[in-house]
Amino acid sequence: MRIMLARVFLWLTLVLCSLVVSQAAFAQVGDESCIGGGEDGAAINILADLPGGQSKPLAASYFLDSEGMVGAGSIASRDFAFAPCQEQFDIARAPGALWLKFIARNPHAEAQMWGISFMETVVDDLTLFQLQGGTLVQVAQDGRTIAAAQSDHNRLQTSVSFRIEPGQEEIYYVRVSGTYSPSVTPVIGSVNLLSDWSSGFSAISAVMLGFCVIMTLFSLILFRHVHSRFYQFYAAHLISLFFMTFLFDGWPHVLFGSTISTQQWKPLIELASGLVMIANIQYCRILLTIDIDPQKRKQAVFHWLTGIGVIATIWAMIDPLGWGTPVAILFIINPFVLLYVAGRKMLAGVKQAVPVFTSLVALSIGLFSSLYFFKFPVPITETNSAFDLIMMRPITLSYTSSTIVEATFMMIAISIMINAMQRQRNAAVTEAIKLRDQIDMSASHSGQAEKVLEAKDAALDGLLANDLDKKLTAPAEQGFLERATQSVIENVNQRGFGAGTLASTLGVTEKTLGRRLKKSQGLTPAAFIRSIRLSYARDLIAIRQFETVSEIADASGFSSASHFARLYRQEYKETPRETFK
Repeated sequence: MRIMLARVFLWLTLVLCSLVVSQAAFAQVGDESCIGGGEDGAAINILADLPGGQSKPLAASYFLDSEGMVGAGSIASRDFAFAPCQEQFDIARAPGALWLKFIARNPHAEAQMWGISFMETVVDDLTLFQLQGGTLVQVAQDGRTIAAAQSDHNRLQTSVSFRIEPGQEEIYYVRVSGTYSPSVTPVIGSVNLLSDWSSGFSAISAVMLGFCVIMTLFSLILFRHVHSRFYQFYAAHLISLFFMTFLFDGWPHVLFGSTISTQQWKPLIELASGLVMIANIQYCRILLTIDIDPQKRKQAVFHWLTGIGVIATIWAMIDPLGWGTPVAILFIINPFVLLYVAGRKMLAGVKQAVPVFTSLVALSIGLFSSLYFFKFPVPITETNSAFDLIMMRPITLSYTSSTIVEATFMMIAISIMINAMQRQRNAAVTEAIKLRDQIDMSASHSGQAEKVLEAKDAALDGLLANDLDKKLTAPAEQGFLERATQSVIENVNQRGFGAGTLASTLGVTEKTLGRRLKKSQGLTPAAFIRSIRLSYARDLIAIRQFETVSEIADASGFSSASHFARLYRQEYKETPRETFK
């Protein structure tokens, strides 16, 4: 196992190093097919290079408005810079803006409809101007702070479109502001391709949101009969992930027409991101230490990670230093630390550590891939495929897929842990029931023995023996009773488990079950099942498996805590709370 763990870490290291080396080699090769450098007017985009349904990088000169004070009336007089083969352009933090200037030429015999978009999806304001008679005229506008009535499109992927008549050459200016990224990558393409691209991105985001909702509900339903601490952090992780994705991808703007800017959403997004990270730490702590004696648990690493995560989250929400937030750094570091801890637990034989380790491997790869492609973006090439456009910025896809894999394996880990604990708890309760039955039988034997010693008469002795035969269960009946008891215990939390199901489990008819239970216990099947449930609940209280009456009732298969408490009092002459005390 140690060798396997070492191989996994070595494999990860080799993969990460090969990615860096390959990217560096590619960067050295360069791209010689892009537009040549020169004056401002060289940034020409000829639409003849764009067959139907194709897109390519936008060739443009740029002007950085750090303060956001330059308007459309004066931007034409500014000096724009141009660099050949430039795909990414730095952008100032809001309220600053980036201006792009480009020329579009249509050599076709019919009018062309094209659009401008960005590989980065988070854009507050994207406005397109056309130079007409020395004056800039607004052509289109889109973004998260733009109302739907004024927006060119109402999609997650921000874009603006323009129309060029046959044989015309037009000058356009684009103003873009409000993004999480310190740079933007513009593309020009057909409106149909940009629409398909936006639909693909929306589908990926919707899958992520749907997965979070489904897994949260599934975990709450599947694990409702166990203590909440076993799944509450997992559910919190998924809920926080939902809100982080929902806000970051811009769903409030599309669904509700929200015009809140990225800077206004940022504290909430950072809070959700921090909660995702902290919840991940906490449910890893529970999964990896639940089998250890509380006195021997070493949880310092989890406490340190949680404390640092809380501080980083508060720091990111305040954001005193601008772009750099420690939450993003911890998002990368935490999985590797937890991966090491999970590997140690896996070597120690903790069963649920295997899926935990697998999930953290997937998460680590996904997070590193996102960071890698953010630092070393894939060059933008000509394409007629929306999928190709998505894969040119695989950050969203890699993070989404790795998160889904991570959450799925964590669900498996929780299931393994709960099943193991359920078996241990059932075994403990079964032993407690057997021990109590032995004590009761021993007391019965003792009482009968005293009667035998007191009875000297042979006739009375014969009558007493006959009485003992009636009261003591025959071996066959005792085995049947034990199997019935074990069957009820194994299904004790299933509220629909009744006489019919018990009879089917034991391989007898419901009538035969009733007759044999009546003979051996003097109880109907329903009363027998209820008696086992109450006994099971009493043993759960005795071993302090749960902390509240409602949790005990739910774990014992009772749908109502008040109904359970009333039956419990009738059976044991005290309330469950009194038994707790």
